[in-house]
Amino acid sequence: QLIAKLPRRHSSLLFQLRTGHAPLNKHLHRIAKAPSPICQQCRQREEMVHHFIITCPQYTRQRHTLQIELGPQTNHLKNLLNNPKCIKPLLRFIASTRRMEQIFGDI
Repeated sequence: QLIAKLPRRHSSLLFQLRTGHAPLNKHLHRIAKAPSPICQQCRQREEMVHHFIITCPQYTRQRHTLQIELGPQTNHLKNLLNNPKCIKPLLRFIASTRRMEQIFGDI
């Protein structure tokens, strides 16, 4: 029901983020589609969903905007991916990073 009202590309991305099968380097490396699991933005850690949304230092500015909008909820990945009030701000955050643009277009 949460994703029923979203456009297909948004619901698809949300599902992929929830299952860990998003087009991020950790997953892409596991399926032999990326040479390394390391985040290409910060080159410090494996690029997993938690790293991309919560900790990557390269997206601090975009994350700050999300934090202003959602407050402390921003620090909890489960909340961001499942709370109906967080979904649209999360999608705006993802769009602002431009990380998924090549695959999902203009989110």
